[in-house]
Amino acid sequence: MRIIIIDDHKIFGEGLASLLSSIDLEVVRVFQEPKIALEYLKKVNDVDIVFTDINMPGFNGFKICEEIKLRHIKIKTIAMSMYDDSRIKQQAIKSGANIYLTKTATKEEISKAIKNCFNNKKHFHKTQKESTINDEFTIKYKLTSRERDVLSELLNERSNKEIADILNISKRTVETHRKNINLKLDVKNSIGIAKVALKYNLV
Repeated sequence: MRIIIIDDHKIFGEGLASLLSSIDLEVVRVFQEPKIALEYLKKVNDVDIVFTDINMPGFNGFKICEEIKLRHIKIKTIAMSMYDDSRIKQQAIKSGANIYLTKTATKEEISKAIKNCFNNKKHFHKTQKESTINDEFTIKYKLTSRERDVLSELLNERSNKEIADILNISKRTVETHRKNINLKLDVKNSIGIAKVALKYNLV
């Protein structure tokens, strides 16, 4: 079983490679640059599994999962990150990952995940409680894609009616999205939305 690893943190990538080698798996390459990894995959046809970090600058792991699913049907993808967050897990699977693991997974859990990969079983590494980390990545994925569309227009100082016309939805739906955005970002008004959006680079 031939594996490549994509992770912008060299120490983690090499550590994972060592762990996988200890359970008789062949790690072919460890990449820190996602685009270089995808170029490599275009040239070879003997990779069985790709382990990829999710939160990487520029070209995140969701895009990698999408590309692999689109172009390399036989390759299994295991997405990994430090986040134990249900929204991020679901987004990873939606993007094409076969498995989602947190980076605290044990050797045994990784072995089980690989077996589940080839039995076409979806797998989540479960911890006792979800992560409470708040950063640009987790805050962004608190919002649905439609909420991010509304947020983008709010930051352009559009009124609810203007947003409704642009997105082809009702004014009432826009109002509902605004309420949900306020709740998820823990703010009370447009100024609060703008501050959080700027702080976490949400759009």
